[in-house]
Amino acid sequence: MLLILYTWFSYFLLPFYFLRLIIRGIQDKGHLDRWNERLGICHLSRPKQNVIWIHAVSVGEVNALMPLLRSIIDQYEDCEILVTTSTLTGSNLLKSKIGDRIKHQYLPIDIPSFINNFLSFWNPSILIIMETEIWPNLISCCKKKEIYTVLVNARLSELSLNKYKYIKSLISDSISNLGMILTQYESDKKRFKELSSELKNIEVCGNLKFDYEVPSEIKIIAESIRQEWSVQGVYRPTLIAASTHEGEEEIILEAFTEILKSYKHALLILVPRHPERFNKVLKKVLSTNLVTARRSLNEDVTPLTQVILGDTMGELSLLYSVSDLAFIGGSLIDHGGQNFLEPASLSKALCSGPNLRNFEEISNLLLERKALKIVSDKTDLKEHFETLISFNDLLTRAGEAANKVFLSNKGASNKVLKKIEPHLKQSLKVSKV
Repeated sequence: MLLILYTWFSYFLLPFYFLRLIIRGIQDKGHLDRWNERLGICHLSRPKQNVIWIHAVSVGEVNALMPLLRSIIDQYEDCEILVTTSTLTGSNLLKSKIGDRIKHQYLPIDIPSFINNFLSFWNPSILIIMETEIWPNLISCCKKKEIYTVLVNARLSELSLNKYKYIKSLISDSISNLGMILTQYESDKKRFKELSSELKNIEVCGNLKFDYEVPSEIKIIAESIRQEWSVQGVYRPTLIAASTHEGEEEIILEAFTEILKSYKHALLILVPRHPERFNKVLKKVLSTNLVTARRSLNEDVTPLTQVILGDTMGELSLLYSVSDLAFIGGSLIDHGGQNFLEPASLSKALCSGPNLRNFEEISNLLLERKALKIVSDKTDLKEHFETLISFNDLLTRAGEAANKVFLSNKGASNKVLKKIEPHLKQSLKVSKV
């Protein structure tokens, strides 16, 4: 009964869903494209081989998926790999990283008729879902069609658990229909079991995000860029504030204005989390009268430049690599934080605000190794940056500590692949019969 109510409520929300895409389309016309896919209508040619289907909702999940996806592509050359995303940014990132080695479509809205249209067209042998994308109708439809479904890199925060408890019977039925759940941490496994005590095939495999692949050439490129940006041959003290959200940029800009009083050649790289906010954040920066260069316009960084606005996609690793201290956003507001591992892989000193509920385990590991500093306001951020710039050995040690945490937790991709391989091969074998 709850599933029926959920489905009717989804129909009710349908106009608002497309209205939201229209509003986003004002900022980026890409949101107005390929609506037919949202309804389960496929525009690509019908598959001629077995289909392995993977769903990664957006940018974070796509980045985490990459090592596992590349292994699947290499090992299953005779299969067609379909990857769905829910967002335009996830789609763009996927295409830039993998190109035409896979097929891509948007995930249909979670309404049975849309899902069944999609499944009838693709007829996938298996579905691998990244992280915590629990869509009741999607999972139910796959179960009815005997499509083996596995949730990998699964995480469940305390806040999400409490929200799911309001619809516990619906969520419990959904996760019980999954063939297997592979969680990031023991705490995630425990929370999933609170939702459904009947879960049996659930194991801890670690966090796929630790298997992020650092581009081999990035350090050489970073050195060249920093030299180009230097003033009289001296590298500029550089702070990057990445994945920032509404309400954080003002704090960061105020802190940086104070930093400039002590370090007149300091540089701020500001990277908002969501592309639709790029223009809004640009206005905030310009209102401070700080000299700004936009990455999207490829504007030159001169000795007079004070702020670089990272208003592009796919460049975050490069921007981290040319920085000294990385502030990770979504943490000075009640959002729950963002991913630390990309800058940690590049041996960057880390800091963030105190709101880190979505990355509790990772942040605790970093805090234990003194690789992460919690800052609560503009004064904390200013003082921490100035301390690290003044004492280079502290800056180096913090970066090395972050990198050790990153390296010591790698290997989740291999563990996940070993767990799903028997089911993957069995599903493909069955589909051939």
